[in-house]
Amino acid sequence: MFSVCFCQGLPAQPRVFSRELAAPAGTESIGYDVNESAQHVDYFERVGLFSKKFSQSMWLSFGAFRWILLLLIGVGAGAVAVSVELALHFLMERKLELTDWVGRTSSSIGLQYVTLMIFSLCCSGIAGVLVCFVEVLAAGSGIPEIKCYLNGIHLPKLVTGRTLFAKAVGIVFSVSAGLPCGKEGPMIHSGAIVGAMVNHLNLERRLRPLNLDVETRDFVAAGAAAGVSAAFGAPIGAVLFAVEEGASHMTPRILTQLFVSSSVATLVTRLTLGPVLERHTFGLLGTGVPVSFGRFTEISYHFVEMFIFALMGIAAGLLGATFNHFNRSIARWRKQHVGPRGCVRFLEVLYVTFAIATMKFWVPVCIRAWSAGHWEPAIMEDLTGAQKLWFDSGQVSINDLFHEEHAFDEIWLLFFFGIFNLATTCWTFGLGVPAGLFVPSLLTGAVLGRWVGEVLSRTPEWLIPGTWAHPSVYALVGASAMLAGVGRITISLAMILTEATGAGTFALPILMVVVIATWTGNQFNRGIYDLHIIELKQIPLLEQTPADVMVRYYVRDIMSKNVVSLEAVEKVGTLLDVLASCCHNGFPVVDVGTRKLEGIIERGYLHLLLSRGNYYCMFQEDREANPGHSIVPFEAIAWPNIHSYPSVKELKRRLSSKHLEMWIDLRPYVNANGYSIPPHASMASAFSLFRRLGLRHLPVVDRNGDLCGLLTRKDLILIEENEATGELVQRSQPFLVSDTGWAYRKSEGTDLESGTSFEDMGMDSMLESETDGSEAPVEEASSGNAESSESDERNQSPTGDVASMGGLGGA
Repeated sequence: MFSVCFCQGLPAQPRVFSRELAAPAGTESIGYDVNESAQHVDYFERVGLFSKKFSQSMWLSFGAFRWILLLLIGVGAGAVAVSVELALHFLMERKLELTDWVGRTSSSIGLQYVTLMIFSLCCSGIAGVLVCFVEVLAAGSGIPEIKCYLNGIHLPKLVTGRTLFAKAVGIVFSVSAGLPCGKEGPMIHSGAIVGAMVNHLNLERRLRPLNLDVETRDFVAAGAAAGVSAAFGAPIGAVLFAVEEGASHMTPRILTQLFVSSSVATLVTRLTLGPVLERHTFGLLGTGVPVSFGRFTEISYHFVEMFIFALMGIAAGLLGATFNHFNRSIARWRKQHVGPRGCVRFLEVLYVTFAIATMKFWVPVCIRAWSAGHWEPAIMEDLTGAQKLWFDSGQVSINDLFHEEHAFDEIWLLFFFGIFNLATTCWTFGLGVPAGLFVPSLLTGAVLGRWVGEVLSRTPEWLIPGTWAHPSVYALVGASAMLAGVGRITISLAMILTEATGAGTFALPILMVVVIATWTGNQFNRGIYDLHIIELKQIPLLEQTPADVMVRYYVRDIMSKNVVSLEAVEKVGTLLDVLASCCHNGFPVVDVGTRKLEGIIERGYLHLLLSRGNYYCMFQEDREANPGHSIVPFEAIAWPNIHSYPSVKELKRRLSSKHLEMWIDLRPYVNANGYSIPPHASMASAFSLFRRLGLRHLPVVDRNGDLCGLLTRKDLILIEENEATGELVQRSQPFLVSDTGWAYRKSEGTDLESGTSFEDMGMDSMLESETDGSEAPVEEASSGNAESSESDERNQSPTGDVASMGGLGGA
């Protein structure tokens, strides 16, 4: 019979969590650990993996075909990027041509303004419809969501064709509307979707992977890297970005895969966009081919200027922290008053577009009227360099700031535009349209950096020599620092900008300022992507290193002690009751009649075993029958049915009353990889296991191998959450080593002596500690009918999931 397991021999420690994390509906953790069940071993033997004829094994068949799929991912991501770039180029040209034509033919500023406003509202309206009414996950850049997926968290509809359509089409109209956003972030999301779709092709079974989740993760990482590479033309930077921001389980094989798909994506974009947009000869590659932000000519900088660059890095870190602070406040307001979809969010899109388009039109027009003494329409060829920034797209403006040799005369307007762009980007990020953050952040930094360069170039010769202070260099350094201050991206950002400008000689100052800006911003808050993931969307992302507070706590302080477990041979009716009564996605399996841990079995496997058990003669009338006498073949449930199992309602319809009284042996299907942790281990050690091994659940076992608790990734996040609020989990005292073995120090509120060993601590004393002396029958607790404690009620999520078993959606 299934049971609710209590930690034997351990004094109860209350789990005092300040609040329950409310993640988006349908959010689930993904397990990337290796499945070592007897079913898998049986499959390997049948396909010949262990034989010497490796060429006949499915493993090598898929291994060889994997590289073809990676090439296909690169081509697909490149094709999406090319389509978006061509469409965006067409719409931006038509927009500027239309406003210039109206200004020349009518000489009416009002009519020119109305024309521009109608065009902008139509474009933003299309983008808003795709997010607010078609697919909400198409909003924003998509980088936080893809980072979650690679970290081991699945969001529904994140990597579907519908999301790809809404994302790719929506970003074209978002940028064309004049909103401060870029296409680079959405291209990363689009590339990741291409990777997932390629991995889910209906291939012949011999060419399918053994672990669909692991292969999908690797292919999504390859697609994300291909998206970065296609957007910036930076394959090496793309690989570093995938490593730094996404993939948490790196191997040399995965790095090679990322580089292959990234290189192919870059090749596709350069072969296509060069001849179409730049009129280059098809097939021409090398230094003659333009890069994303234009190649720098012979420009130098002085060593003394490195100190100025360092100050710019500090300033960018402070601006980035301020940006993130206000964007968090705006996002929380939107979450409370606007919502993720619907008419209210759509109307907000139109309102923000109207306000930004109005400002971007009238500011340069009013400045021209003030300087000329009369009102006249804004014609692009008549505008100064600083005035063109208000009309051009972000990428065109960045190129001008990087490579314009002539000085920007209106440097006060340059500074004003930088602050305006920073503020409107903060307002726009999180709006109900696809919107990337790379280009607007780079533009803000480039404008403010160019402003610094222009100011320094105008200083007296005795203070700043004429060979110093090239404004273009300061624009490049400022752009790097600003994006690092907002997104807290370091190594990959430096490499991306180095490749995107062909300026390898500037790698040192770029790397220096991004490190300084990142460090400065981290003193105040998280990067914008982690902020949206953890603090706003409240998703249990495992960051690269554990929080410092985790070293202070033991596993026994945080683990869930009331664990729903199954016995190795369980009654069919009992399994069905368990599946119907809870939403957990993993169940520890213990030996019959003991608490010895056998392993973990996932909910999907239980559903599929029950649905196919009668067909494969798995059900047995006698509990003591030969275990594992009939194993359901791995291929019967592996591709891709494990994620589309029948519901409990459907199982009840299929199974008769006779089936419910029969038994099923779970041991052949239990993942017995042996990952567990003792209760006296630190939470920092548990964090490392979750992060490095891609675990979904981590059983806690005592010295005798008995199951006494369970950890999920959500438990790890709650520690840091409560550290911030000051309502921490109560810590138990550390262990002492004595002649009798491990023991507790004497702790206030317990009757345990310093020399008491594990073996001397019984179930009765533990129950008395938990119930303040009242008796709690063990039989009642084992059957799962005992009342839940107040701490367990706090662990119950709004969707009915228990934190210990599911994290989000049951972990």
